[in-house]
Amino acid sequence: MNDRGDKWLKAAVIGSLWGASEIVLGSFLHNLRVPFSGNILTAIGIVLMVSGHRLWPQAGILIRSGLVCAALKTLSPSPVILGPMLSIVMQASLMETALFLSRGTKAGYLIGGGLAVIWNLLYRILSSIVLYGSSLITLYQNLIDHFTGLAGLETQNYWWPLLLLWALFFLWGSIAGVAGIYISNRAKNVKPSFNFTLPVKDPASGKDKFIVRSGMLTRIRPVIAFVLLLAGLYSISVFPLGITIAVTGVLLMVLYLYEKSIISRLFKKRALWVAMAIMLVLSGFFLGQQAGFSLEGFTGGIEMVLRAIYVIGGFGLISSELQRPEVSAVMKGKALSPLMDAVRVAFHTTPVLIETLPQGREWRKPARVLASMAGSMEHSLELMKRQNRVNRKTFIISGKQGEGKTTLANRVNKILKESKVITGGIIAPAYRIKGHRAGYMLESAGEAGKSVPLCHESDNLKEHLPGRFVFDEKGIEYGEELLSEAGSRDCDLVIIDEIGPYELKGMGWDKAFEKLLNSCGCNLLIVVRESLTDIITDRYGLHKPVIIKVSECSAEQAAEIIKKEIGKSGV
Repeated sequence: MNDRGDKWLKAAVIGSLWGASEIVLGSFLHNLRVPFSGNILTAIGIVLMVSGHRLWPQAGILIRSGLVCAALKTLSPSPVILGPMLSIVMQASLMETALFLSRGTKAGYLIGGGLAVIWNLLYRILSSIVLYGSSLITLYQNLIDHFTGLAGLETQNYWWPLLLLWALFFLWGSIAGVAGIYISNRAKNVKPSFNFTLPVKDPASGKDKFIVRSGMLTRIRPVIAFVLLLAGLYSISVFPLGITIAVTGVLLMVLYLYEKSIISRLFKKRALWVAMAIMLVLSGFFLGQQAGFSLEGFTGGIEMVLRAIYVIGGFGLISSELQRPEVSAVMKGKALSPLMDAVRVAFHTTPVLIETLPQGREWRKPARVLASMAGSMEHSLELMKRQNRVNRKTFIISGKQGEGKTTLANRVNKILKESKVITGGIIAPAYRIKGHRAGYMLESAGEAGKSVPLCHESDNLKEHLPGRFVFDEKGIEYGEELLSEAGSRDCDLVIIDEIGPYELKGMGWDKAFEKLLNSCGCNLLIVVRESLTDIITDRYGLHKPVIIKVSECSAEQAAEIIKKEIGKSGV
């Protein structure tokens, strides 16, 4: 698998689980006014990071998961998100640093966990100093002097109370690291109790009701959506219940006009509505100031339910916006493309995780719940890979042997390059000796490079090999290198000439093609024999590929089709 795309996709799994727990448990713990709820959430994040890293011990995966989780935090019910976003990234970075310095040993998990929790205390101190100024330091020193004086002691050091707190926080984080190791071991033998399936959105039927244009307004629509959603979440958190109901009603109306399927999926989740009803009852008894059932607590429960509806609906809206080709064209910069691909997948997955995350009494046994969450990581990764295949655009140039498939692919590639479409991959033109096709060369479909022999005709063929050609190992290595580079670069389209009988036997470009399919985001143009089109589609699970027949389509027409589908028709 493409290391960079694979790593970001795995980070999206860890970040989605971490983000879902932050959103669901964070709101619940905050409303119950549980002391040190931030440290409880950090401990859960540490457990998930440790479990994820032990499952996929790859350098940089935790920092990436922190970035994904921080992006998901933008739709938290809390109006204050910048601080938590910074904390999530720092916690992930500290875990990653500790593991790097300890060379991935178990001690690194304990040290990283301790540092991650210490950050919470450090952040509170720094933010308080920024807020109140240096007078806060003076006040702190005076308090220490006062209490040590009452105890008949002389102040020796103003740091010891802070060092004691840091030690306690570090201990808590280290315990979370130990718990992560234990839970990751337990997860190997625990069957996830909340397996889920991602809704498959048909690109052809998922078009919104707005007119699609490639102007500035279309491109900034996700930004507008973010601002409006955050404004709505702020109003829900600050203003009275009546405003909250109105804001949620407006969102539901917008979702209904925008895409009815989002509303339909929301109202079909019976388990979610049952859980919300239970939450309302519990809130009525435990959120109020007075004993027994109180209207104050029940009102708080209504606000929690409305927040949950708003968050799930908001995720659906953002997910739809991020899948728009105009948005993809803007966000697919070389630096941000992998992150945005991972965030897009996470936005699509997290609402499902929120709906299926264990609720209420199940959290009385946190080790079992967290082991189930850790055990679901592999399952989640496979679903995200499948979703990637649905989201990407796949084109197949189809024709009979010798009909000109490679020639068409080469011409289309040149036209796309002239239109500023970034391409990569491989082209394999035939070479002839005395008019007879004697073999194939291999060339880069992206930047100009060397041309190397790929295969040649031979009479000494092994019985298990299809065709009459023998492949050159150096040619295969060069082709795999080009495909790997194309998958890790910011390519609009990766070309593979061709996928055929050899790949169906697990040879040729089979492994490299599978890596591209499992990586994040890249659109594909593959050359396939007409007789093998359906077989190749089924073999690799290609989702509704666009078939371009050599006999029916010119290079110019094919290029226009591709540009339109990948959102480059305006270039």
